[in-house]
Amino acid sequence: MQLKRLEAYGFKSFADKVEIEFHAGVTAIVGPNGSGKSNVTDAVRWVLGEQNVRALRGSKAEDIIFTGSATRRAMGVAEVSLFFENEGDMPVDYREVVVTRRLFRSGESEFFINKSRCRLKDISNLFADTGLGRDGMSVIGQNRIDEILNSKPEERRLYFEETAGITKYRNRKRESMRKLEDMQGNLVRVSDIMQEIEGQLEPLAESAEKTRRHDELQTVYRRCALTELFQREGQLKKERADSAGKIEAMRDEALAAETQVRLLDVKKEELDQAILVLEEKLQEQAEKNNALRTQIEQANSEIAILEERAHQHDALKARLLQQRADFESTAGEAAAEKQRLFAVEKELLEKHAAINAAIAKDRSSLKALGEKLREVKEKHRTLADKKDAAQRDMLARENELLLIEHELERYSTSGTERTDELKRAIAAVDALTTEAKAIGEERRRLEEERRTHEEERTKKTQEKERLDEKLHTLLHAENRTKEELHADENKLKFLRNMQASYEGFARAPKAVLQAKEPWQKGVAGAVAELVSVPHEYIRAVDVALGSSLQNIVTEDTDTAKAAIAFLKRARLGRVTFLPLSTLVVRRSQDEAAKREAGAIGFANELVGADAKYRKVVDFLLARTLVVDTLDHGLAIEKKMGWRLRIVTLDGELLNPGGSLSGGGRQGQETSFLNRGGEIERLEKSVRDAEEKLAALLKERTLFDKAAKEMAEALEFIARSLQQKDVYAAELRVKDERIAEARKEKEKARETLKKLAEEAEMTFSKAQAKKNDAVQQAKAARRLYEKMERETKESEEELDDLEQDADDLSKYINERELKRAVLEQEKIRAREQALLKEKEETRAKEQAEKTREEEIALDEEQSNGGTKREAIAARVAAWQEKHAEGKAAYDKQYQEKLERHAENQENDKAARAAGQRLSEMQGKLHQMEIAAAEVHVKIEQVQAELLEQYGHTWETAAEEALDLTGTELKKKMQDISRALAELGPVNPNAIREHEELVERHAFMGKQAADLEAARENLMAMIHEMDVTMTRQFKVAFEEIRGYFADIFVRLFGGGKAELFLTDEKDVLHAGVEIEVQLPTKKRQNLSVLSGGERALTVIALLFSFLRYRPAPFSVLDEIDAPLDEANVARFGKFLGEFAENTQFIVVTHRKGTMEAADFMYGITIEDAGVSRVLSVRLDEAI
Repeated sequence: MQLKRLEAYGFKSFADKVEIEFHAGVTAIVGPNGSGKSNVTDAVRWVLGEQNVRALRGSKAEDIIFTGSATRRAMGVAEVSLFFENEGDMPVDYREVVVTRRLFRSGESEFFINKSRCRLKDISNLFADTGLGRDGMSVIGQNRIDEILNSKPEERRLYFEETAGITKYRNRKRESMRKLEDMQGNLVRVSDIMQEIEGQLEPLAESAEKTRRHDELQTVYRRCALTELFQREGQLKKERADSAGKIEAMRDEALAAETQVRLLDVKKEELDQAILVLEEKLQEQAEKNNALRTQIEQANSEIAILEERAHQHDALKARLLQQRADFESTAGEAAAEKQRLFAVEKELLEKHAAINAAIAKDRSSLKALGEKLREVKEKHRTLADKKDAAQRDMLARENELLLIEHELERYSTSGTERTDELKRAIAAVDALTTEAKAIGEERRRLEEERRTHEEERTKKTQEKERLDEKLHTLLHAENRTKEELHADENKLKFLRNMQASYEGFARAPKAVLQAKEPWQKGVAGAVAELVSVPHEYIRAVDVALGSSLQNIVTEDTDTAKAAIAFLKRARLGRVTFLPLSTLVVRRSQDEAAKREAGAIGFANELVGADAKYRKVVDFLLARTLVVDTLDHGLAIEKKMGWRLRIVTLDGELLNPGGSLSGGGRQGQETSFLNRGGEIERLEKSVRDAEEKLAALLKERTLFDKAAKEMAEALEFIARSLQQKDVYAAELRVKDERIAEARKEKEKARETLKKLAEEAEMTFSKAQAKKNDAVQQAKAARRLYEKMERETKESEEELDDLEQDADDLSKYINERELKRAVLEQEKIRAREQALLKEKEETRAKEQAEKTREEEIALDEEQSNGGTKREAIAARVAAWQEKHAEGKAAYDKQYQEKLERHAENQENDKAARAAGQRLSEMQGKLHQMEIAAAEVHVKIEQVQAELLEQYGHTWETAAEEALDLTGTELKKKMQDISRALAELGPVNPNAIREHEELVERHAFMGKQAADLEAARENLMAMIHEMDVTMTRQFKVAFEEIRGYFADIFVRLFGGGKAELFLTDEKDVLHAGVEIEVQLPTKKRQNLSVLSGGERALTVIALLFSFLRYRPAPFSVLDEIDAPLDEANVARFGKFLGEFAENTQFIVVTHRKGTMEAADFMYGITIEDAGVSRVLSVRLDEAI
């Protein structure tokens, strides 16, 4: 294992990301004081797991994060990564291992191994027994020199244990001892649980037997109830069948009656229609007859008028003259009356205005009277309120006087009684105080016990939740892994089968590849099997090769000839063979095309193959250019004169001469090129998944067992808490009851005491109060009598004012009535005047009309004779038509009377049929309701059978008992009595008893397993003790010899020895160091100089490295106290041990620098940020 590189970001003065490459040999890190070179040592120590901030030269964790400067802001995170080359020293399957540690300013830490989050413990386990552990000497600074020499022998022993490789055993033993203690506690808990279970078994068995008897009786009773429902449903079904026949017969009768009613209705409609037609014909004939009769009458009248006018022409004309004179006279009279009425209207208007003025004046007087009336009412109301207040005050004073007299009487008789009650209350309070104190002590004790149990339950509940969550996570991960494993296995199997059977190959090449012929050994394989193509070029190469993927490569032409003969014999088809001995590669002459835009390279340059088959790749692909897009390909072809063969990444092919091919392709991009790589990937994925699944299953088993144990412990705590809660509740109720009683007694005592003290004072005060109350009561009565008189006077004044107001209101009403009469007379006079005006106009119009009639009369007299003869001829013709119409009318009317008679008979029959139908429908409805009720009852019984017993009527027949109703009722009564005698039972008793028995057996097995595990663990601990003792002895003896030798070489003489403080207890003994410098006596380590102390620690370090070379060692200025000669020796030893150990030395001593193979310089910039400079010394020299 070798440290390859360190990357730091935000760590101390490394604000910017720095990378330091480490090589084999000695690497020196130099720089001025304060430049940050020791921060490299701190970074390594921090990643290896150092938790002590003071060891990193800080006071708190966030001190290792870059704190900022005048020009740079502080950072929020520090991160350091160490890159190792793993040669099998680490228990991981990676060639390169990257360990990362990250700290945020919030205090949150993160640890990673190869970018996968892990724990600090995982990092410690990774470096366990490699010499790089936290207790090892892989990283040593000046402060650790004194720490190693001044530490106690037992603390110094840790360095030897790390070098001896027993640290992991020590950690395992510590973990095993913890598990042993947990097992012992679990054994005690299991024993307690078993004792508790054994005490519950017998009572629970009796309860379970009682429950079984109860269940048996319930089963029989349930069967009886089922039988009862079965019999009830059978009876109801019989009733339903009987009623169904009756309903059907009634429906037939009702249907017949309904048919008769409908026939009668149809007949009525026909008769009504016939009558309607006749009535229309009668109406039409009557209208014709009436029209003829009217024409005849009008003609006769006209003839009569003409004849009368002829006879009365002179008389009529004289009458018209008279009428015209009358109309003219009437018009004159109406005009005179109109003038008179308009004059009356004017007179009435003047009277109306005078009355309005009088009413306005009276209303003003009424308003003033109203204001005064309101004032008097307000005064009266105030006086009434004062009278009421005085009355209430008088009554209150008199009542108060009565109460005072009653109190005086009560106070005079209650003194002795209160004194006795006070004594009794004091005694009761003392007794309750004593009892409450005892209960309080008991409650405090119980609360303390409960708090302890609650804390234990909280811890175990949290642990149980953590275990459950972990189990859920593991189960989810296990299921997911199984699914992934199953999918990968199926896919792998499918691909292997495809590869073994050359799926997708044509018949001929498949036959050659699978042939069992002697020439087969000369077949290298198909082109698709011999090349490897990066994923991004698969589609392009697939198109470029096309069918050439199935070309078969042979060693020589003889193999190809034999294979061709084989194909001919079997008539299997044709194959292209590529004999390696005869292939001639022709490369493209257009190398410049590779430099064009979009060109990626010639296809043979992008495809991998063994050197032996490189010629095949070049032969097939050396003249095919790969470009990114079709547009770039066309541009290159055009520029090169359409002589290139070009393929794009999307699979479009441009052939020499200008032809193109392309388009979409169904299915997978290729069937051959990536098949082998996919199989390798899937094989590794399956192996990883199987290992992961086994680990998950093992881990889940352990967590499952722990979760069950935790659940049992929680159950025990819950029962204990429940018992304590019940007892605590009883004590609380009792304490509250006593507290309440004591509170009441205390209150009563204080009240009695106060009353006793105040009784005498209250009596004298009450006597004085009585005298005052007598005087106040008298004064209140006098005030009331005064207010009563004033109120009566105010009431009389109010009555007078109200009477005056009423009189004035009546007078105003009379005037308004008179005004209304005048208004009506005025309106009537105007209306009459307007009527006379109309009458005048109408008389004038009639006079004019009469004059016009006189003129017409004269004209008519001359034309009357001719007109009378024409009218007489028309009348004769109309009279003949009228006689014919009257005969037709009479005939139709007789037919209508006959149809009416027939319709009345039909209506009578329809009413009778309708009544019969209604009666039948009523009976049918009642029968259907009864049938529906029976059906509902059947459904209810069926639902009850199904819901309560899960049976239909047919399946219930198998379960029903063969009993009569009486026998069934008696049997159910007997069972009910038996159940009552049995009393209440625990329905869960059987299950609880079985679970308790099972749990008892389980706990017994748990106890046996725990005991066996304890024995195994003790044997394992003993074995680890033996191993650690043996391994530590061997290591200590060898290190002791190496230390003595190296000490002499470093100091140029002297003597050094290591020994144990207790040779008999090798596992726990401390390590002492004794040295004797050259020319000096044996000395205590504390009196050595700084250089001597440093050289002693260096000797011990090299002793450790000789026994067990560490992968690398970081030394931070441990050479600072040495003189030049010792620095030279130190440098020589570095070179000697650098063959097996990689050294990283922080120094500023020239001799150490000269021993280094590589050197890094650390400088500090103005912004307080360290910068790394590197130089390789052998190149520099």
